Amino acid sequence: MNKYLQSLTLTALLGTSLLVSCPVQAADEASQVLMLRRVFSAPVEYWPDILKKSTHLIDKSFFERVEQRMKWSIDNGQIEDAMRFAYVGDLAGNIVDRKKNYRMQMSQLFRKLGNFSLAIDLINNVCVFEPDNKEALFYKASLLQDSGDNVDSYPIYKQLAQDNYKRSECYYRMALLELQRDEIEEARDHLRECLKLDSKHALARKSLDQLERALAKATFIPKDDIQGSGLPIANLKDVPISTSDSSKALSLAHQGDSALKEGSITQAQEFYEQSLALDKNSAPALMGSGIVSYRQGDLEGAIRNFQAASQKFTTGNADLEHYLGCCYELRYDLKKDKSDLEKAQKHFEKCQELNPQHELVEWDLKRIYKKD
Repeated sequence: MNKYLQSLTLTALLGTSLLVSCPVQAADEASQVLMLRRVFSAPVEYWPDILKKSTHLIDKSFFERVEQRMKWSIDNGQIEDAMRFAYVGDLAGNIVDRKKNYRMQMSQLFRKLGNFSLAIDLINNVCVFEPDNKEALFYKASLLQDSGDNVDSYPIYKQLAQDNYKRSECYYRMALLELQRDEIEEARDHLRECLKLDSKHALARKSLDQLERALAKATFIPKDDIQGSGLPIANLKDVPISTSDSSKALSLAHQGDSALKEGSITQAQEFYEQSLALDKNSAPALMGSGIVSYRQGDLEGAIRNFQAASQKFTTGNADLEHYLGCCYELRYDLKKDKSDLEKAQKHFEKCQELNPQHELVEWDLKRIYKKD
């Protein structure tokens, strides 16, 4: 982890007090140090009592020193030390009615740096000792969701919505998680609830419009007691739909897709491999692995992955059929096996059947017919 980046980011989070050496009350420094020694030598549950007995020492200089120690600790790789001081700073702030969010700010720092484990540890600490801190709970849910843990994030959003905290945003995020679980009716209801509370919520409006269009085209609408669906919504690009039971695997597959778009084939491959390690039946990861194999020149590997993915899409996938058509056409060009040309034509025709507006397949079929 880049220490300079850590220091710079933490400075931005905590404010300008870390940029310069501010004057402090030197007479209190020795007493403050002794108090902190007593705090750190005691079990955590006794820290608030020790701080309450020393409120006269908890002034502006105290918080300046806490911030300076946090910065020094991060600069020198002493993360646990920085976390201890962040917790003490937050406790002291609550005691003297000077609200501080050091742990939250550090968690945000580690989140930005991609260290979700440390970010979760810090926010868990806040939630354990401040169970009514709704801001921290909401942040924890969003952090869990971003790291792929959709199972534990959902009940937090649900409880916060019941407590009337950021209800519209909670309903929106619950809907996204429900879409991943194929809970279509619940997702639609929560998107509508979100828009009732916040009619300008653009993402909720976009998701609901896409969902409504998909439902209008559906040939089968599941009953309330039937899990899963035959709705043709797996092709929606901006609504997260999962055919996998593992939300974390889906999250990794999405990260692989993002890496592919950015041109990082190696990184994409790593994400897809991690996704498949968690869920070997992940259709998005199998499909992504097929694209990676194709771009790396591994034609047989691409075909294997695309064929495996095709078994997971119950309603078919036009793009997948197109990929398979390209693979078999390329193999025909290399080996001149007539059966490969027939397979390519079959998959291109299936792609056109699933998506008559596909921008490439018409030209693909014309090219295939000329080779026959």
